[in-house]
Amino acid sequence: MMYIKWHRYDEEINVVSETSSQSLRSEFFMTSRMSSVISVCALCLGLASTVFAGAWTQKQKGYYLKIAANSLDSRSNYDTEGLEVPKPGMGRLTDFNLAAYVEYGLLDRLTLVTAVPYKWLSDERSFATGTGTERTWGFGDLDLRLRWQLKDRPLVISVAAGGKIPVGYHVDEETRVPLGTGKVDGNIRLLLGRSLHPVPGYLTGEVGYRARSGRYSAEIFYALEAGWAQRAFLFKSYVSGVRTLGACGAMGQTGLVGDQNILKASPGVIYRLRDRVELSLDLIHIVSGCNTTTGTTLSAGITLKRQPE
Repeated sequence: MMYIKWHRYDEEINVVSETSSQSLRSEFFMTSRMSSVISVCALCLGLASTVFAGAWTQKQKGYYLKIAANSLDSRSNYDTEGLEVPKPGMGRLTDFNLAAYVEYGLLDRLTLVTAVPYKWLSDERSFATGTGTERTWGFGDLDLRLRWQLKDRPLVISVAAGGKIPVGYHVDEETRVPLGTGKVDGNIRLLLGRSLHPVPGYLTGEVGYRARSGRYSAEIFYALEAGWAQRAFLFKSYVSGVRTLGACGAMGQTGLVGDQNILKASPGVIYRLRDRVELSLDLIHIVSGCNTTTGTTLSAGITLKRQPE
């Protein structure tokens, strides 16, 4: 016996496959005629859930636009004790989404950052009466913030403030593939960055606080990224984490929303196709956590950018 339950909402799940750490490259590959060394200036993004943004800002009227396709397939969860366990009913979660991320320079030191995904989600599991599949698709929450650069040398220091805004989707407490919390979250963060010139590399990181409305506890989040450029390629890696200031509750709704701890690690590569066009490939692995899904997200993206002279 098989049943399929369909939903269509304008929605988001805010944990599974955040578009992690993608904007750190606005002024990235700059080739010198006198040297084969590529100097690096970094601007970064990273799910939300998500979204990890580096300390650099866009120049006024400059922009960075990335469209990424992200895919996750998971058959297990991290429970409230942090142990990996099979999903209920020997279940399977799939999350495929297209995510748009934009940075726009309002001023040389002030950048508007926004991101939104469109997701297709599916949960399949076995019951005593047969196999059931529940599916949901639609737009996710809007992530919106401002980044202000306080200092640009030798260490880049910035602050950012913003939040996550639900886009009118219906909140269903009974669904196995929740469309988000339906609540507005606010966050503040401190961002640091450093070019390693003349070595063609960079370091950047952030730490922040997220206030969550409704029944969910506040969170501390952090991220650290390093990158190294060689000719038309940038090789990068990062770690990011979320720590709830509450307690990991009972597993619910496929481990996609709630009070959670999550640690992720991701290697990636960017290829400069043209001066204003880049291609990227990332693997985003959930290393550990509690009250969350497991799995590895494959992310492939294309970036368009403009930097005024």
